[in-house]
Amino acid sequence: MQISGDRVSPPWRRMIRRQGWSLAVCAMFAWAGLTQVQAGDNEALARAEAFYNQAVAREAEGASAQAAELFQSAIDAYNKHAPSYVGLGHIHLARSDLDAAEAMFRQALRKKKRFAPAFNGLGLVYGRRPKALRQAIDAFRNALRADKSYVEAQYNLAETYRRFGSSETLGAYRKVAKMDSGHPDALFRIGVIEESKGKYGKAEKAYLNQISVNPHHYEARLHLGIVLKLQDRTDQAITELKPVVRNTNRHQRRAVLELADIHQRRRDFDRSQALFEAYINRLEPEEQRLYYDLSLVSKPSDDSSSRSLDELKVAAEEFWIWQDPAPVSAANERLVEHYRRVALAREKHGEHKFPWDDRGEVYVRFGEPDHVSHSGDVRFETDPRVLVVKERLVASAGAAAARLIIDEVQSQGEVAQSSIPGRPVSSILGRPVYPVGGIWEYWIYTGVGQGIEMTFVQPNFPGPYEFARMPLGTGRITRIWQRMNPKTVMLNQVARQPAAYRPTFATGPLDFYFYTASFRGEDNKTAMEVYYGIPTRELAYRDGHLGRLATLVRGVAVYDGDNRLVHRSDDEMNLLASGAVDTSAGTFIPEIDRLLLPPGAYRVDVQVMDRNSGRTQIYREDRILKAYPAAPLSLSEVEMGARIHVADRGRFVKGDIEVIPMASRAYRPGEPVFIYYEIYNLARDEFGATRYRISYRIRSLRRTNVGARIMGGLGRLIGKREDGNVISIEYDHVGTRPDERAYLELDMGTTVPGRQLLTIMVTDENSGQTGRSAISFDIRQ
Repeated sequence: MQISGDRVSPPWRRMIRRQGWSLAVCAMFAWAGLTQVQAGDNEALARAEAFYNQAVAREAEGASAQAAELFQSAIDAYNKHAPSYVGLGHIHLARSDLDAAEAMFRQALRKKKRFAPAFNGLGLVYGRRPKALRQAIDAFRNALRADKSYVEAQYNLAETYRRFGSSETLGAYRKVAKMDSGHPDALFRIGVIEESKGKYGKAEKAYLNQISVNPHHYEARLHLGIVLKLQDRTDQAITELKPVVRNTNRHQRRAVLELADIHQRRRDFDRSQALFEAYINRLEPEEQRLYYDLSLVSKPSDDSSSRSLDELKVAAEEFWIWQDPAPVSAANERLVEHYRRVALAREKHGEHKFPWDDRGEVYVRFGEPDHVSHSGDVRFETDPRVLVVKERLVASAGAAAARLIIDEVQSQGEVAQSSIPGRPVSSILGRPVYPVGGIWEYWIYTGVGQGIEMTFVQPNFPGPYEFARMPLGTGRITRIWQRMNPKTVMLNQVARQPAAYRPTFATGPLDFYFYTASFRGEDNKTAMEVYYGIPTRELAYRDGHLGRLATLVRGVAVYDGDNRLVHRSDDEMNLLASGAVDTSAGTFIPEIDRLLLPPGAYRVDVQVMDRNSGRTQIYREDRILKAYPAAPLSLSEVEMGARIHVADRGRFVKGDIEVIPMASRAYRPGEPVFIYYEIYNLARDEFGATRYRISYRIRSLRRTNVGARIMGGLGRLIGKREDGNVISIEYDHVGTRPDERAYLELDMGTTVPGRQLLTIMVTDENSGQTGRSAISFDIRQ
């Protein structure tokens, strides 16, 4: 008998939505039985049906205790009422009383032979008993023999095939879909099987069909997003995943992980972090604590369990600022990775233990392993880095211990193979070095310490995984395994390095030059200028409608002494590989950022990223910015330039002078050396004039000869003296302004290449005060 929602009265429809088809089918069978009983039973059957209908209604409302009483009243009224026995059986099943449930289903069969819902109930009982899946399959088949159109029995049969790992699973689900094209789950199950075979097109079609008949099937929508992502149709994947993330459901965490992965592949870490934080904020406090707990990523301190959630959040914020590998971006890429690890550990390793089993702890600490193998899915090592680690571990175990592993494997009919071709047999591919039996899983990390193996076992199936156990005894080989016990190895590693992280936001380094210099700023602040020199030869260019284009993002982040972010800025640059941009070797693109900050101690992080290639570099500098008060005489720091000339506009202009920075502070022999600095608080005489003397002293730090020809400077040259590895130059100047911009251009073509130290001293002849500044630079071949 085919049962569908539009052929059932409202109480049955509600019951179908909440309880599934079993009780509804029973009700319909009960209704059909009305025409088959003797006339004398009509009154008793009618009373039983009345009680039964009330029971079904109470069960649909979740009042299972009242429903059980009403089912029993129906049986008392008419003890042949098989559907009521089935109803009681389902209540016992929901309470996990399998023996009582089985008794009720069998009683129903005694009252009505070949009663399909009773066979179906028996199948559900067997399906929950260990090692009884074959009996469950037989029971569902009996239900279908009794009623070939019984959709629920066919679906339960398909589900049991899936758990049994049968090759008949796909065909069974397809039969469900054929029997009921609007089935709420069968099409999804078909899609999962096709997805596992790599047939993403067929899986996509199945998921779309499932969503069309059941729009709230969030798992189907989740998997649709996954197969779209696997086909590189990420925009469509995002569209499908967002509803799963927005709505509270048991697939929300997996959807967050998949959506975050898409953002991270696009290097959009800002969106990924915002996604995780929005998700975490909606979690229950106990679950939120897992994401803010630092016990698995920092060195042991006080017990985090005694802290409130707010205290954990404050501590986490302070900790992760220092771990940020690219602080120029708004996102903290290391924090995003931590969120991802915690969410994945909960998703994959938290099914049987809260918050996760031992695998989860290792995953949060060290991230994705370089190799994973499982007793039910043996994977041979192929990565050369993994093979090297495994060979080292086998060698560490020693010949006698390794021989025991090989003998054990060969005794099981497996073949011992060397990890590295051409070497003698010394290890077993696909199996852990540490001795285990039963159900096992092992991970190899090549970048943690010198390379480690983490081996886990599953003592009870199903159940959580644990570290492989420590062997007892004092023998030589036993002591070897005690030393190599995975928990011992992890604890030793954690003492040295609590967590491991390999940045994934960049494909490689991008070399560039930078340095900083400070000047007097507005409003009693100090102006810190950040100079960049970006080699054009290092950049990746892509063809565009204007020509070959490179796209760069540069930025700077500044933290104060309390580790608070006080400035963050970034800017995108587009460079054409023609015209003004020279891509030959040794050519640099100059850039500058100017920041106004109060005097004090800071940490400065500077980053440049090539968007086309994904390459990036981050430099960090601890910086003390001095104050420039109204008195006494003082000098700014020195900016080394590639060119200085008079100009009235441009990003490199200071007053009426344009200074193109030389961020490398390195010059070729014969290349002009430009020096720029500022003088503050010169005293005026009674006529309003300033008089001061400037002394330049250039000394070779390698004690080689220094030679310089003066090309231009501020003031009147009054002397120059060369003495081997030192050259001194003096200028005299008369002016009217208390603050001056000073510069010097030198031709150092006769200087022997090497590091040079430039010292500038200004003497105010009106006040007698002096000010100094210094900088080093290079002359390179």
